[in-house]
Amino acid sequence: MLIWDINTSDGTAINPAGRNAPIEPMRETPRLPAGATNVQRPETGEHEEAVFHFDANEWEVVADYRGHIYWTADCKKHEIKELGTEPPDDALDEAPPEPLADVAARKRREIESARKSAEAQGVEVSGIRYAGDPGNRQAIREALEAAEDKGQEVFARWKDSDNAWHIDHSVADVWDALRAIAARRSELINQEGELNAQIDAALEADDRAALESVAWTDG
Repeated sequence: MLIWDINTSDGTAINPAGRNAPIEPMRETPRLPAGATNVQRPETGEHEEAVFHFDANEWEVVADYRGHIYWTADCKKHEIKELGTEPPDDALDEAPPEPLADVAARKRREIESARKSAEAQGVEVSGIRYAGDPGNRQAIREALEAAEDKGQEVFARWKDSDNAWHIDHSVADVWDALRAIAARRSELINQEGELNAQIDAALEADDRAALESVAWTDG
């Protein structure tokens, strides 16, 4: 007698081909163990699985797309993990093209991030680097205001943006650096604005290739 051991988690056969039932030693007759059935398991095709219901003492053939990955029109990725679940009729086997509005938003974020990174690099004056990030710009202003209030022409000690120390550092050089940072920031903002204008034009023309080609370049 062939029997099928049933998986308690989902009702599928542990051994789809079945196995011979164990023999009762005393009676020398086949024995049906708990958690098994001798009801013939039905044949299943592609994307099908047989599930046994002990309450009805019968098999049911259900859809089996476990592990199947598909996309929906909103670009969301899905994976089927349960028996009996089929992909929707409008499922896509490949990720659909990213909507142009989303591409544009991504490009704007990338460009802004690149501009901020370039801005943070700052400027060099007399071989000393002054970072241009907002925090350092504020620190430089505060240092210059303090020097102006005291009538200082030099900072007794100055720590630059590469963590190097300088003795009797020129206040005039720091002013030059702050002005250079402002000028560079203006140039970078202008570059960001030009790229955003290119994004707007590509969106209006519905031109995916042109939109994807918009990118920040260090100059």
